[in-house]
Amino acid sequence: MTDSQLVTGILNNSERAWIYICRNMRGGFKATMLKKYIFLTADEIDDLFQESCITLMEKVKEGHFVAGKPNGLFNYLLKIGELNANNLVRKKKPVAPEEAIPETDTLHEAENRFLSLPEDVKKKLQKECLDRVIEALPDTCRRILKLFYWDHKPMDDIASIVGMKNADSVIAKKSKCIKKAEEIRKTILDTCGFSEEDIRDAFERSALRALLKEECTNMDEGYVTAAYEPEEDED
Repeated sequence: MTDSQLVTGILNNSERAWIYICRNMRGGFKATMLKKYIFLTADEIDDLFQESCITLMEKVKEGHFVAGKPNGLFNYLLKIGELNANNLVRKKKPVAPEEAIPETDTLHEAENRFLSLPEDVKKKLQKECLDRVIEALPDTCRRILKLFYWDHKPMDDIASIVGMKNADSVIAKKSKCIKKAEEIRKTILDTCGFSEEDIRDAFERSALRALLKEECTNMDEGYVTAAYEPEEDED
């Protein structure tokens, strides 16, 4: 697949495109990161690859990558990986006593500290908060919302897949699931609000993590892939 085809696949949540990226770019990504960041373990690099793919998806959907240069998408993924690796290395450094969060920190104090953070840091924490909310939802809710936000299935199709009576039943259940997400969110951090778009983005991240984890596991259990040799983009 060319970079142009992969970008189209990413925009359309194509699992085929992501499987191609995993099978053809993971090896080169891991080799580069292990060589440059010798203090990170192979498992940490695997996690880094998955999180970098999620960032890649977000950047492509925001229009920050345009196909054209040879190896463009792979090199862009590497740059994302390096930024994420640098953040991971910083997190592994010992925390100074004055920087540590008190164990007696109350929810109110945590919220006040959150509100005082820079906007980019707050946005990152809000995403992490919503990811935790999604993982805490009941299985039925996660299945329905994944089918809706990631697979773009019509309500009638979702009803058939999950065994519900009709589209109206799915719509009602989806509404209850959103309310459940809101309840869970308030138990984590009350300032971490979310919109319909935030929920869609969170389910895209969740679905991609699950897909990459499964594909990486399949590869580690014996799938053999050739070295990454991107095809030339068509003019």
